[in-house]
Amino acid sequence: MTKFFQNYTIGKRIFLHLCFWLVVLGMQFVVYQRIDFSNSWILFSKDVFSLLTIFYVTAYIIIPRWFIPGKFVLCILWLIFIYAWWSFLSYFAGILTLHYLSPGPRLANYIKDVEDQGIFGAFKPSSISDYLLDFIFLVALPLTVKIVQAFMLVRSSKMELELKNAELELNNVQLELAFLKYQINPHFLLNTLYSIYVLVSDRDERGGESMMRLSSIMVYLLHESNQPSIEISREFQLLKDYVELEKLRYSETVKIDLILSAENENCMLVPLIFFPFVENAFKHGPRLSASSGWISIRIVVKNDTVYMHVSNAYRELPKPENYVGGLGIENVRKRLELHYQDNYNLEIKSEEGVFSVNLVVTLLPEENP
Repeated sequence: MTKFFQNYTIGKRIFLHLCFWLVVLGMQFVVYQRIDFSNSWILFSKDVFSLLTIFYVTAYIIIPRWFIPGKFVLCILWLIFIYAWWSFLSYFAGILTLHYLSPGPRLANYIKDVEDQGIFGAFKPSSISDYLLDFIFLVALPLTVKIVQAFMLVRSSKMELELKNAELELNNVQLELAFLKYQINPHFLLNTLYSIYVLVSDRDERGGESMMRLSSIMVYLLHESNQPSIEISREFQLLKDYVELEKLRYSETVKIDLILSAENENCMLVPLIFFPFVENAFKHGPRLSASSGWISIRIVVKNDTVYMHVSNAYRELPKPENYVGGLGIENVRKRLELHYQDNYNLEIKSEEGVFSVNLVVTLLPEENP
């Protein structure tokens, strides 16, 4: 069946419609044949004509133009119209059958009742219930099938649109993440390389260690961070390497407190969640603080929950014209929203010379084996 609808051609549509009407009209035909085998063909032809026109006008004009957009007053007026139209056809078909054919007693009594009620009998309180039952019996099945199909089509279209939007959003975030990985502060790289050069020139043993830390950072950013999730221990190592290299630049002039702790270092989380905040603290904190700079980084994983607090001394300075910033933090927001949805809380504050970021993330079950 799935393969059949994957290539739903006009030929297949016609075939399905023919099968459907064979069943529906076959039921109507059997009912009339039981009433009068030889003289019910006018009434049956009336039902075939009225049902086909009602169905196709409703299915391809009324439902897409009025029902789906929510124009229900017009839909009710349409129901009243087709009910009246069907009742008029029923009245004239009955009169033709009674006067030009020889209906049996059962059919003749039914038609005489219709004739006695008059052309507006379908709207009289004494007979409206009988007419409504006949009308509902005639149109309920085909129209219900089409309305259900319309709802399913709308739902499917909405789901497809949502999936496309989600895919586009994911692609955008992945592109931004790639940009984030390759936009590491060039001043950091330049100054770090110069610091390592000085250490190597002075034959300081820290030169080789610093080179290894820088290499570890680049390997992580270029290769490991491409994974959907990564062990918290590897994320911690990235931060340790980064902080140690920044210490080469600032020496003792900046107080740096780093606390990284996890009950389970094998737990997994989305990569590069912490790094933009830490890099931002080093980018703005020591360089822009009015007094002696300081940076505090505390990340603790406990009871399947990640708690991060990053703060630094801060002084607001005028931004250059056309300044664009905050891309890394905005990227983190989007990835948190996509991956953790309602399971995180991010708070960023700047007050009294202190810039602080607090992040709480509840890890997903698959991320905490």
